[in-house]
Amino acid sequence: MLSVIVPTLNEEKFIEKCLNSLLDQTLPKRKYEIIVSDSSSTDSTVEIAKSLADKVVVCKRVSAGFGRNFGAKHAKGNKLVFIDADTVASGTFLEGANEALEKSIACTGPIRALEKNSLLLRAFYRWWSLQSRVSVLLHYPVFPGFNFAVRKEVFDIAGGFKTHDITVEDMELSLRLRRYGKISFSEKMLVFTSTRRLKEIGIPSYVANGITFVLFKKSRSWKEHRRDFEV
Repeated sequence: MLSVIVPTLNEEKFIEKCLNSLLDQTLPKRKYEIIVSDSSSTDSTVEIAKSLADKVVVCKRVSAGFGRNFGAKHAKGNKLVFIDADTVASGTFLEGANEALEKSIACTGPIRALEKNSLLLRAFYRWWSLQSRVSVLLHYPVFPGFNFAVRKEVFDIAGGFKTHDITVEDMELSLRLRRYGKISFSEKMLVFTSTRRLKEIGIPSYVANGITFVLFKKSRSWKEHRRDFEV
């Protein structure tokens, strides 16, 4: 069984579309559960989520890494799939994750921009998708947190996502996972994610943060990355 975990904080604008996409999958619903892990939203995120998700759990700590780990603690499945609230899954997303995790310990897939109003941002997401694919081939996997699947036993052994104040907790975990077994890239795991964060901080700043982590193991804080985060 798969457990799909969606971390949220004030995502009333996006959460319904995300959850509906997870309910419209080629993988039969009996084979997966949807868990929304909310960091005490003050808008209607939780109310919307309760009408669509199998389980909604609420914590007080505001951190993407902690939110994902908190959702994983409530998971019944032996495979974990992480996707963000501002991301829409393709119909084969979970089928792809399920198949890939039969042969590997972790996997990711293609990403595209959800909004179509910026050619530059759309091109950037295609480049990011290519980067993920190449990083897997080079055995230096760099996964985005909004398209991330891993076997639960390996996730637990690895200690999950880092919960201190860094914005590259997804990259950090995917790099750690390579020591536990095969990592794969599934074409079926296509997702469409919002460009809003890139618009907020800019592509150069976003790229610089990733490069700084790879070279010096340093990262921007969530407060710097997202204005409504107060870690």
